[in-house]
Amino acid sequence: MNEDQDAPQRMISAVSEPRSARSAAGMTIDDASVDGESFDGEDEGAAALAAQLEARDPRLDLDIPAPSRAAKPRGSSMDALSLAALVCFVLIGGVLVFALAQALVPAAKAQIGAACRPMAPEPRSGPAPSLELEDLEGNAVTLADYRGQFVILNFWATWCEPCTREWPDLDILADRLGEREDVVILAVGVDEDKAELAPYLERMGLLDTRVEVLWAKGEEAHKLFGSEKIPDTYFVNREGELESVFVNVRAWGKAQAVRCVERSAG
Repeated sequence: MNEDQDAPQRMISAVSEPRSARSAAGMTIDDASVDGESFDGEDEGAAALAAQLEARDPRLDLDIPAPSRAAKPRGSSMDALSLAALVCFVLIGGVLVFALAQALVPAAKAQIGAACRPMAPEPRSGPAPSLELEDLEGNAVTLADYRGQFVILNFWATWCEPCTREWPDLDILADRLGEREDVVILAVGVDEDKAELAPYLERMGLLDTRVEVLWAKGEEAHKLFGSEKIPDTYFVNREGELESVFVNVRAWGKAQAVRCVERSAG
């Protein structure tokens, strides 16, 4: 084969050489172009070049392997089984979390009970009865006005000697809880005449107390809550439900009473 006939074979050999050899010789064909047509990749370019050369000179028989068409990798997708497993995992996890929360409720109540146990409360339940109340200025007040707050509701009277002993401790408790806007102490007087309340508070030095002093219209108001005698003190939660009652006098000014209120109020 003469020099002109060797030229096509040299071109094919150059195309078919490994990339490293061609790069060293200064020849690379990543995107081949034959007669104005572009081809992607080395194998495709070599095959196209061989076909063109064979067409020009039938004497050439160039055996160039056809370009390989490797399948493109597809992005991973979640099949139905994996999706079902994920949903089951989420549902089971939710059930376990709910069960754990429910299991902790008795423990939380036990902690509250432990804090108040020295105060000897009696459990109560159900909505707190509605009362017609007035403040010392004559403004109408209801227990519903305190919905959303934890209420310490104390029934007392000016003629009640145990109430007189308990009042200073209520005042101390109110001072210690003064920073908590979510807790309120209501001292509901059940005297027949509201005019008796202010002079009594003045004599006791309690006109500036943080306790909210109210008057119940009618001496039987405390009996609506189940109390036969006074003083009695009730805990009413933020939803207006009764939680407990402390019958008779309690040392509300002591640290254990503060802990009891704070644990109960949350």
